[in-house]
Amino acid sequence: MVNTVHGLYALPEDKFAKRSVVYSLERLASMCSDAELIQNPEDIATLLKIGVPSKKIRLLGNGVDLTRFKPPTDGDRESFEETADTQPETRSQSLRDKLRGELGVGASTVLCGVVGRLVWEKGYREVFEAAESIKRLGIDAVFVVVGPRDPEKSDGVDERAIAAAEASGVRFLGMRSDVESLYAAMDLYVLASYREGFPRSAMEAAASGLPVIATDIRGCRQVVDQGLTGLLVPARDAQALTSAILEIVKDPIKRSEMGTRAVAKARAEFDHQRVIDITLETYERLLAAKRVSRQ
Repeated sequence: MVNTVHGLYALPEDKFAKRSVVYSLERLASMCSDAELIQNPEDIATLLKIGVPSKKIRLLGNGVDLTRFKPPTDGDRESFEETADTQPETRSQSLRDKLRGELGVGASTVLCGVVGRLVWEKGYREVFEAAESIKRLGIDAVFVVVGPRDPEKSDGVDERAIAAAEASGVRFLGMRSDVESLYAAMDLYVLASYREGFPRSAMEAAASGLPVIATDIRGCRQVVDQGLTGLLVPARDAQALTSAILEIVKDPIKRSEMGTRAVAKARAEFDHQRVIDITLETYERLLAAKRVSRQ
C-alpha cells in the first residue's frame, strides 16, 4: 500500500489536540503502508519528527501540465471560426487581448488574479482588504476571482462579503474550464492561503509566466523563490499583502523579470510527468519486491 500525502492537515503551530489526532493518524497510516509519497520537504521533516520511518518516505513534489499552462506568445492566437463577416483584425486578435476586453480591462490595467474555492481558508479576507486599499489609492489594477462558491462549507465566503468585495471592484468569474486562458489575461497571481500542501494554482500561474505573491507557508515556499519568481508575505496580514501587490503592480520591469524566472522554475521543477514517473516507479518497485518475496 502506498500512502500519498497531499499536505498535512495539522501544522506545528496548530493546537496540540489537533496535532495529536492528525499526527497519530499519519503514524498509523505509515505503519500500514509500504511507502509514503510526500509533496513537500517540510512535511517530510514533520513526519520524521513524529516517527514515520525514513526508509518509507519519498519526496513526490507536485506538478502541472506544462503543455497546457504556458506563457502567451505571438503564436498563441485565438482560433475563431471564420465566417463571411469575420474581419481579419478579429482573426488576429490575441487571446489575452480578447479576454481582457471581455472583462473590460484596458491594456494599461494590471490584472491581479486569484484561483480557488471561495472559502476563507484561502485568504480571501486579506485579498478583499488589499483590493479595497488599492482601489482607494487610485491604482489602475483590477482583481478577478476564479472559482466556485462553497456555501456548504463552514468557512465558505458569505454572500455579504462577496457583495462588499464586488463594490470594491473585485470581479467574480465563478467556475471556469478555460483557466489557462484566464492566466494569459492576468499580469499577477495572488495566493493568500493559510495552509497548502503544494498549491497547484500557483504552479499553473508560474508556468503561465506570472509572478506569484503567496503567503509564507509550507507548500507556497516550494513554489515561490522570494524576490525572484514572486514575493512571500506573512499569512493573515492584509497590510503586507497589499504592500507586496503594490510593489509588483507599480514595477512592470520587475513583473516581467519575475514572470520569466517563474516559467523557468516551473519547467525545471513542476512538470506533472515527473510526478507520474515517481508514482509509477514506486508502485513497480514495491510490486517487484512482493513478487520476489513470494518466490
